[in-house]
Amino acid sequence: MIVKICGITLPQQAKEISELGADYIGTIFYQKSPRYVDLDKIKEIKQSLNRNTKLVVVVVNEDEKTVEKLFDTADVIQFHGDEEYSFIKNFPKERVIKVFRLKEESQIKQMEEYMKDNYCLLLDTYKEGMYGGTGEIIDLQLLKKVLKLYDKIIVSGGLGLDNIKDVLSQIKPYGVDASSKLEIKPGIKDINKVKQFIEIVKSYEPNN
Repeated sequence: MIVKICGITLPQQAKEISELGADYIGTIFYQKSPRYVDLDKIKEIKQSLNRNTKLVVVVVNEDEKTVEKLFDTADVIQFHGDEEYSFIKNFPKERVIKVFRLKEESQIKQMEEYMKDNYCLLLDTYKEGMYGGTGEIIDLQLLKKVLKLYDKIIVSGGLGLDNIKDVLSQIKPYGVDASSKLEIKPGIKDINKVKQFIEIVKSYEPNN
C-alpha cells in the first residue's frame, strides 16, 4: 500500500521521512495554505529524497504554464482544486493525482471519466472553503461506495495514529495520505509519529 506524507516544508524532514519508507512526499504550492512552500524550496526538498520516494506537488486552480513549470521538478502533480478534466488531460496521466473532496454520492459521476482512463484519484474530506488540511476523518461509508467501483484511490482526511488501523480494517485502498495529525505545528512533522504511521500501514495485513 502506498504511503503519502503531505505538507512537508523542510528538506531535512523530507529526507528523514523518505528514509523511513514513504512512497510519496507531498509539498503544497498554494499560497493560502499554512504549509505553502515556494519553487526554490520544492527543489531543495526534491534533492533530499532517495530514489524510491516520489515528490508530489499539490496545486489549487493553477494556470497551465505554472503547472508545466512545476513538472520540471515534481514527479507527480496533485490537482486539489476545481480543475476540469478538459484541463487535466493535457498532462501525463501517470504523473497526475486528481483530488475529490468527498461530500455526496453524486460526485461519483464526476469521477467516471478519470476512472475510465485509469487516473490515480485522491479522496479527501469535504469542508466548506477548505482545499484539504481539515484534520477531519473522511466519510467512510461514502468512500466504500467509490472503492467498490474503482481501486486506484489514495485515501486522505484526518488519518493518524488514533484511527489508521480502524480505517484499514474497513477499506483496502491503493494508498493512504496523512498530514495534519502527524504534525507538531502546520508544516512541521513529528518524525516519531510519521515513523509509527508508516510502520502500521506497511505492516498491515487484512484479515481477509
